[in-house]
Amino acid sequence: MSQTLKLQRWIDLVAALLERRYGLTLAELRERVPGYARGRPASVRRTFERDKDELRRLGVPITVLTPDGAADARYGIAADRFYLPYLALATHRGTRRPRRIDRYGYRALEECAFSTDELHLLADAAARVAALGDPVLAADARQGLAKLAIDLPADALDATPRVRVVPPRARAREEVLTALGDALRRRKQVSFTYYGIERDETERRTVLPYGLAFTAGHWYLHAQDPARGAVRVFRVSRIEDLSVNPTAPGTQDFEIPAAFALADRALPVPPWQLGDDPPVEVLVSFTAATGVVRAARRLGTVVRNGDGTVRFTVRRREPFLRWLLGLAGDAAPISPPDIVREFRALLQRTLAATAPR
Repeated sequence: MSQTLKLQRWIDLVAALLERRYGLTLAELRERVPGYARGRPASVRRTFERDKDELRRLGVPITVLTPDGAADARYGIAADRFYLPYLALATHRGTRRPRRIDRYGYRALEECAFSTDELHLLADAAARVAALGDPVLAADARQGLAKLAIDLPADALDATPRVRVVPPRARAREEVLTALGDALRRRKQVSFTYYGIERDETERRTVLPYGLAFTAGHWYLHAQDPARGAVRVFRVSRIEDLSVNPTAPGTQDFEIPAAFALADRALPVPPWQLGDDPPVEVLVSFTAATGVVRAARRLGTVVRNGDGTVRFTVRRREPFLRWLLGLAGDAAPISPPDIVREFRALLQRTLAATAPR
């Protein structure tokens, strides 16, 4: 019974705070929330403070609208922080906007437009999360889609049929990750055999491990390579015959520089920027405005907003040109000339390979 009363008190409290744009004092809340109407002021104050703290932990943004230390503080909830924005569907025919409700400040909420591609991508991501086997994550994914679907057409959040995520063929082995983690904690040098996909060769490497990061579905070791005089990145799944320096186990072999920031280095890097080949600046023209194209444009630097030209720094040409080809005609390189020729040759080979016989 007490839990039912608490839930009712929370609902009454949230409703009262949302209704008043400039907030309410505790004395005013006692008039509007039946759960606070009875009892001594000190007892009601303690109950309110507990409710406020628990609701905040649940994500309800209750704020104090008066200066700190005010004798009679006013509390409120900003509608644009508590509710989702209105969701609109952007199509080639225009934008389908949801019905807006002129109550409790809902008209102050922002509007966020999604393309059909973006919504289907959200549905595919939710389906992938649900397939991971964690019932809590699966329930969260379903609830998230249900909230988004309130303003949208019934089929807007349907997952793409027959989509299957293929896991990577090579995964980082647990014993390798454990050994690297131990070396990181003790600041010990490590040696291993590594297959470098850029040079297509295997060699022995000795490095100073600075950090481990899980990026784009793979574990990577960020380490100082004394032989090359720079921090290098190694995919852990390609590491073999790992050994940790056994000498002076209680002494550190190195210190990680204060300037090293793993969070900055662990950001996903497109495959065409990997490797040691000299970088080439490539200009690409985008001719569509779909969600996929907008995401692709963000991987480069906009040169001219008006004509959709974007600059990319490319070290590995083949992955870059294949990525452009996957945009199905919505993007094409316009400079330098040799990249343009390679792209057209790749396009011709692809058309020839897929032509009906």
